[in-house]
Amino acid sequence: MTTYPVKVVMNDAFSTLDEFIDSLDESEGRSSGDKSNFVLGHQALGYVYGKEVTLAPCGPVHGLMSSVYYNSNQQNESDNDDDDADDEREQLSCQLFRGIQQNFNVVRYHSLVVDFPDDAFSGDSEIESIAWCKGLVGNEEEYPSDICMALRHKQYPHVGVQFHPESIGTGEAGYQIIRNFCDFAYQYKMNNKKEGLVRGESIDAAESSLPATVQLKTNDLIASKTSHHQIYIHKLEGQSSSSSHPEEVFQELFSSRENSFWLDSSTGKTQLDNGEDNEGCPIISNSRFSIMGSNDGPLSRKIEYFGIEHPKEKRGLRVTLNSGNTETSTIDTDILSYLRQTLIEDGGFSDHVHMVSFNETEGDQTFHAATDIELPFDYRGGYVGFLGYELRHITQCSLFELEGGHGCTINDSDASRERTNPNVPTAAFFFADRSLLFDHHTGDWYLVGVANKDEYHIDDMLGWMKGTQAQIEAIGKLPSSTISSSSFVPNRPKDQYQMDIARSHEEIRNGESYELCVTNQLEAEITLPKRSDKKLHESPFDLYKILRTNNPAPFSAFMNFYNKDDDDSSDALLLSPYAAPHQNGESESSDMVKTINDRIMQELRDSTKDQAENLMIVDLLRNDLGRVCEVGSVHVPYLMNIESYATVHQMVSTVRGNLDGNTSNAIDVIEACFPGGSMTGAPKQRTMEILNEIEEGVSRGPYSGCLGYISSNGCMDMNIIIRSAILTPIPNTDDSMECWKASIGCGGAITALI
Repeated sequence: MTTYPVKVVMNDAFSTLDEFIDSLDESEGRSSGDKSNFVLGHQALGYVYGKEVTLAPCGPVHGLMSSVYYNSNQQNESDNDDDDADDEREQLSCQLFRGIQQNFNVVRYHSLVVDFPDDAFSGDSEIESIAWCKGLVGNEEEYPSDICMALRHKQYPHVGVQFHPESIGTGEAGYQIIRNFCDFAYQYKMNNKKEGLVRGESIDAAESSLPATVQLKTNDLIASKTSHHQIYIHKLEGQSSSSSHPEEVFQELFSSRENSFWLDSSTGKTQLDNGEDNEGCPIISNSRFSIMGSNDGPLSRKIEYFGIEHPKEKRGLRVTLNSGNTETSTIDTDILSYLRQTLIEDGGFSDHVHMVSFNETEGDQTFHAATDIELPFDYRGGYVGFLGYELRHITQCSLFELEGGHGCTINDSDASRERTNPNVPTAAFFFADRSLLFDHHTGDWYLVGVANKDEYHIDDMLGWMKGTQAQIEAIGKLPSSTISSSSFVPNRPKDQYQMDIARSHEEIRNGESYELCVTNQLEAEITLPKRSDKKLHESPFDLYKILRTNNPAPFSAFMNFYNKDDDDSSDALLLSPYAAPHQNGESESSDMVKTINDRIMQELRDSTKDQAENLMIVDLLRNDLGRVCEVGSVHVPYLMNIESYATVHQMVSTVRGNLDGNTSNAIDVIEACFPGGSMTGAPKQRTMEILNEIEEGVSRGPYSGCLGYISSNGCMDMNIIIRSAILTPIPNTDDSMECWKASIGCGGAITALI
């Protein structure tokens, strides 16, 4: 959208600016700064100057297209006073639509409009309408009335547009509108040498006074040759045709351990067989690898954070070392601050890799350093875990301070702690110093180790590599698992959920939100036969094996944070087999299958609701990534593509940007984008407030958060947690059975269409 950096401040943080683009103008109608207002700012401008803001006659319009036509004569009037402002204003009239053809298409997100009941070019009104539409593209005849799409003050340099020129759907016309405004503002600035202020300070001074937590950026985390850790990788050669399957390896090596993880892909090989080796698609390229490990290396540790949804005595961050020692931080420490600080203390990010090879004939082991080694994956060991949805309180405060706000406080009065599982942390990670990576495309295994630079740790790690290789080569096939079905009970019953949908539609009609992702929690007790050859925490893995078989997905995970000996720690297991909502068709006839699938794909491709949802989230993510990426680098290479998987079709858009390495790192990306807009709706902050009321303050837990890794080299790969189950053990009087509480998050996006 722009090749120059944009300074973003909270809407109450500015005093005077030469120019600003505002989404909510708080009645400073007669200030000297130039204003271009979008949507709410456009409506506020109309209200301040005496117009009525009413419900749109056609109803809410969010993520949909309209054709706009405009008045090409946009000269300002003289105010006939004794000052010299008249001539200046006439010379600096904002030709907002210069260079744009009539009847250009725009994206609209609004439920309210500025009402111009009389002729737009007459009367004593201080403002006038300068652009209109007659409905939506394709149904202009159904809503023929002119709807104001842009207005301006007749004397002051204040303009507003009802549509979104910055939307990916508005395209080049939107870019031109912003260029026109910037050109106009630049000319105005040349005639009015005024410094922009934020709360009485110059913008540059205000930025330098941001809190230290906001200024702590990637400069301390840049790839460093002084890192305290070294990365070792051993590739198991000659395993392509006979290598053990990841499920078998995890079962044998990690399922019996109390703290373990598996970032799984059960579709990687299938995609390769189908000729889908497409590195341009992140779903296919990133799902090529599975990563697994446990919390038992000499440098490993488990980090658990309990946020405001937990009782005060439970809150805080706990770090459990492999030796079993536990240290508890202060209540003010959150997990993102901890991760950022420990990465600094560890010496920053490092991508210096030592490739390890073994000489079997002589029985010794050697390794050599290779800084320019090309590996097909980014993972180098590091932090593996999840961030639950309620971490939103931390990330939203960080954004508030980043954009000029001060004194952000987290209100915990609306958290329903009596309905929060005390054993499930808000967020949890392992520091994985020893892990395994499997390449589904080649069948190769990689052993990834992180060690200190002393000789003892290096020798110990090399011994682990040799032993693990021998274990993998000796693994045999495993029997399949079965489990009885269970009935789940919703946290909020059907009648209440229908009322929640009605409430969501009302909020959308009133202009409070464009889209709300309303969720619910389903709970059940799962009873399993107790087996003498298995420990309690091993049983959920049998359930996960069934899920990944019945619902193969490009991204899924099994995480075990079980700890039977620590009352303050978590007893939670996360099962997350990812999927999307559009089912593939099934039939015995392959021709019929293709016909049904083609029809379903076309229905999805033509779905107005899915298009609107997708467009809204794409625009939201472009905004989020724009906070941390290089100026002008955020782009959308794929918009609303239809992709097919084992059991589903889904509409996929890809948003990309180049991370600004001078100011941002992986933790900053999380703070800028979390929680994912597809699990909240838009605009994000206000929508989350409404959702918290609708969902009765009940914590979503890991559901709607994200899971993945933050690698030792600074790379990060996180996926939003959707279809998932949280299992925690519950007391059981039957010695022959074991009992688990299972919680599943579910929900969907609520929109309003004409």
